[in-house]
Amino acid sequence: MDWREKTINEVYGGNVERFEKAYAQAVSEGNRHCVSWKDFVLNETVLPDLKEATEDLIERRLGYLPHESVAITFVPFLRAFIQSHRTGVLSDQEFLSKADQQIKLIRNWDMRHNTCRVYDESIYQNYKDNYVVFRQAVKERLSLFLGYEPKLEHSLIAEMWMHDLMTDDTFEFPETITAIDYKAITLIKYREVLLQYGQDAAYSSPLHGNS
Repeated sequence: MDWREKTINEVYGGNVERFEKAYAQAVSEGNRHCVSWKDFVLNETVLPDLKEATEDLIERRLGYLPHESVAITFVPFLRAFIQSHRTGVLSDQEFLSKADQQIKLIRNWDMRHNTCRVYDESIYQNYKDNYVVFRQAVKERLSLFLGYEPKLEHSLIAEMWMHDLMTDDTFEFPETITAIDYKAITLIKYREVLLQYGQDAAYSSPLHGNS
């Protein structure tokens, strides 16, 4: 009996379908945060003294700092742009334009799991049944920082994510905007453009950071 058969029998009670679904989900989650050796080496060797400056730039332009595995492919380019800007090779305008091109690629990669045109009805039902306690608080917070209440087809995943955070007794949102709010806003704004104008428009859509 190999590992697969043993796992199906001992963990999933012989249910092959349950095992396949769980295994696929685990692989997907692992792939989300995997980093190639080439990217890792470049991240460690290309202008490493600019690591903090690069992270600060990404966070300012996006409003939040994505997981390292999301940004790592694009970091060497951003560091090179920062170096060129500091030495006068790039003007302020040239630097910001080139940096934003890379940061949009980071944003797009971070949004890749939220690009389906229509969410499955089961997700809406889950939201309706299980995301009740802080639903209004989430909507009010998003509306405060967006300046309007978004359509649920745009904000569903962002609302569920923020609701989960609000249920954590060890965490409390401050009155001021946070990185979490900026990421939720990015999720919503990206989907607004995606559903109205298509994927290409979403790829090139504006950033919504704090500077």
